[in-house]
Amino acid sequence: MLQSSANLFPAILVAGPPHSGKSVLSFLLSGELNQISIAHYLLRADPSGEGNWFHLGDAAVVRPLRQAKKGHYSPEFVAQVTHIIQNRLLPLLVDVGGKPQGTQFDILRACTHAILLYRTENERTIWRNYLAEMNLSLVAELHSQLHARESIAATHPHLQGIISGLDRHNYHKGMTFGALLDRVAGICRYDEAHLARIHRSTAPQPFLSERRLLATSRGNKGLTPVRWAPDDLKNLTRILPKGEPWAVYGRGPVWLAAFLSLQAAPAPIVLFDARYGWVNLPKIRFQEGSPPDIAIRKKPWDEMDALWMDLQLSETEIAPGGITIPRPEEEYRGLVLSGALPRWLFAGLARTLAPKCQWLAIDDPAMNRVIVVHSKRALWQIGDSLPRL
Repeated sequence: MLQSSANLFPAILVAGPPHSGKSVLSFLLSGELNQISIAHYLLRADPSGEGNWFHLGDAAVVRPLRQAKKGHYSPEFVAQVTHIIQNRLLPLLVDVGGKPQGTQFDILRACTHAILLYRTENERTIWRNYLAEMNLSLVAELHSQLHARESIAATHPHLQGIISGLDRHNYHKGMTFGALLDRVAGICRYDEAHLARIHRSTAPQPFLSERRLLATSRGNKGLTPVRWAPDDLKNLTRILPKGEPWAVYGRGPVWLAAFLSLQAAPAPIVLFDARYGWVNLPKIRFQEGSPPDIAIRKKPWDEMDALWMDLQLSETEIAPGGITIPRPEEEYRGLVLSGALPRWLFAGLARTLAPKCQWLAIDDPAMNRVIVVHSKRALWQIGDSLPRL
C-alpha cells in the first residue's frame, strides 16, 4: 500500500447544510476536471453512497440503490475516511454530510480547503464558524439557489456570489460555476504524467494504463480522454494476452476492472485506488456462521436463465483485505453482480464467482445496462450489453 510522507496535495471540502447542492456541485466539478485532464479523486465522505452513478443514472433506477446503501457515521467509517484524506495520493474533492457532529468533525479537520454552499444567512454563519474552527482555506462562499440569476459579488480573498441550478435532474453550469472551476483547477493542477510516473514507480507488477489501453484498443494515436463503452471489451479480448500479471492504473468502470481481473487470471493483479494505493484482489471466503461482510439478495432472472445478486456492504465503508460472503447454493447458467462496491471488490468477486457460471455480467446503473465480462461459449459474449432486470 502506497503511503505519502509529506503530503502536499490539497483536500477541498465541499461543505454546507443538507440539500444545498453539495453532491451535485462535487459531481459537476469532478466531471469538468476530468475533461481538462486534472488528476484528482472525488471522495464521497458520506455513508449515503451517493456516487457518480447516482447522478449519471436514471432516477427510477439509482434511487433505490442509494436508499439501500444509506448508513450512519460509525466510528470505523469516520476513522477510515479521515485516514484516507490524511494519506491522500491525489488532490481530493471531499463531499461530506450536512449535519456533522462529534467525531465527524475529524473529517473536516483533515481537509486543507473548503467551498461553502448555503441557502440562508443563518446557515452561512453556522458553517463559517465550523470552517474557521477547522482553519481551512476558503476557496468560495456561494449562496445556492435553484432558480436565480447568477452573480459574483467578490473575488478576493475568496469567491463570493450566487450559484444556481444545482439540481440533479436539471443542472446547469453558469458564470459562477465557471469562476469556481478555474479556482479549483488552479489548486488541483499537477502534471498528470508526473503523477502517473510516481505511482508507476511503486507498482509491484507490470504497469497497465487504462487510458493508453483504451487508445490502443480504438486505434487512437492521441490520448484524448474518452468514456469506456462495453464494445471496447471485445477489442481487448483480441489484443490483451491472457494469464499475465498487471498493475492496473486508471478510473474506468467497475465492469472493466472485473474483466481485466478475469483476463489476467490466474496471474496476480493489483488495481490503483486513490484512497489506498495499489490494492491486491481481496481473498473472498464463504461465510458459514457470523454475518458476512457483504449481504446478498438473490433474484432469479428466468428469461436470461440467470441469477441476479444485489450486493450490499455490511459496513458503510470497507478496506481491502479478506472479504466474506454467503456461500452460493444455486446452480445457475448466468450471474449478474450489482451494488455500490469498490472496483477492486468487483474484480475479486468476479474472479471468485466466474468459474461457477457460464457467463457473468456486472450491473451499470448509470447506463441502465448489465455488461458481460465472462463467457464460456454461452449465448452472451464478453462485451455484450443487456437490459437490466
